[in-house]
Amino acid sequence: MNELEALALALEVEKTELKFYIRLARKARDEKARKMFLFLAKEEAEHWDLFEKRFLEDLVEKCELPAVNGETLKGLIVQTDEENLSEVDAVRIGMEQEKLTWEFYEKAAKEAEHDSVRRLFEELARIEKSHYELLRAQYDAVMKTGIWMDYQDFSLEVD
Repeated sequence: MNELEALALALEVEKTELKFYIRLARKARDEKARKMFLFLAKEEAEHWDLFEKRFLEDLVEKCELPAVNGETLKGLIVQTDEENLSEVDAVRIGMEQEKLTWEFYEKAAKEAEHDSVRRLFEELARIEKSHYELLRAQYDAVMKTGIWMDYQDFSLEVD
């Protein structure tokens, strides 16, 4: 996959993750869970800004983004029945999704031809991994105590 195909695919993954977290926030009964899902949705929306600021304007002027391969995209999105999803299951699925995304970005960074594209994918991989770690800490807290942790005390800083 060339880097333009990877960028186009990344845009679709980010859009899917954003919608997923918004839907989970709407369904969450626990206030801390709702806030955590909204925080993650905001983070995914900010990834769009990264793409837009760094690449999309130039890409639109220079060329057309390739079509996204539906099967490849499907392999990067965790399929789930959101209607019957508990908040704990939602966190577990979020973990799976963030792991798929961070691994995709790591691979895309290694295959990128341009340093700016490589750096973008590396940065996004670190952010997605921090999302995974947030969700993992939440999952561990819920499974051990049944109480939602206060995500604001969790460090999301990326080196």
